[in-house]
Amino acid sequence: MAPDLPAYEERFREAVHNFWAVRSDQAEQQRLKGKLDAGTRGAVTGGKHLDGVAVLIADVFTDAGIPPVGNYRVLPGYYRLSKNWDVVVTYRGAIVAIIELKSQVGSFGNNCNNRIEEMVGQSLDLRRAAREGRFGEIPPWFGYLMLLESSPASYEPHPLPTMAYPADDVFADASYIDRYRVALQRLRLEGDVDAVCLVTSNRDGDLVGYPDRTMTFTAFAAAIQARVSSILAMLGSG
Repeated sequence: MAPDLPAYEERFREAVHNFWAVRSDQAEQQRLKGKLDAGTRGAVTGGKHLDGVAVLIADVFTDAGIPPVGNYRVLPGYYRLSKNWDVVVTYRGAIVAIIELKSQVGSFGNNCNNRIEEMVGQSLDLRRAAREGRFGEIPPWFGYLMLLESSPASYEPHPLPTMAYPADDVFADASYIDRYRVALQRLRLEGDVDAVCLVTSNRDGDLVGYPDRTMTFTAFAAAIQARVSSILAMLGSG
């Protein structure tokens, strides 16, 4: 029987709040140094804005029975040489999980399609590499966590553009958050990813929500626990 799942939501909300605090601090440091990047890039070039989420995910694995060790996050690809993933957990030579952490703040019109293309490309490359035996006998488990800014721009519905062929009706009057939700639902449905978490938050970090009740952090943590239980059953514990 699987152990009871700890209550992670409060800690996750703290990690989301930390995301905004670190992001704001990085932007200020860039400004003071006179190196402010174009647009909002100066707020994310420090590379630490989702560290709080990564630490919490590591604790989820520890609680489930496999504590992450080392810092081996560079893995081979199929269409590319390698990829530096955000979280990689291994156990007795097997890859327990690979998790990518992403965020989008503003610039939805410019970056939504790019982010979704990135999701699809990463999952395809990972699955092809696994098929070719790059990760051993046990295929890796792939999780994706996306944090989106909650704002009028991200929730505003958009009519379908005029195209040579009709678009899927699911995108009619869909907001950018809806588009992410559909993309992640379909990636999971097709088996391209194993678990997803889609979270929205305002810039103060005090309003955290989930556009899909199957994509909460609690559901994500439960999927991690199930994966760890499966690995321990195959490879043994202790």
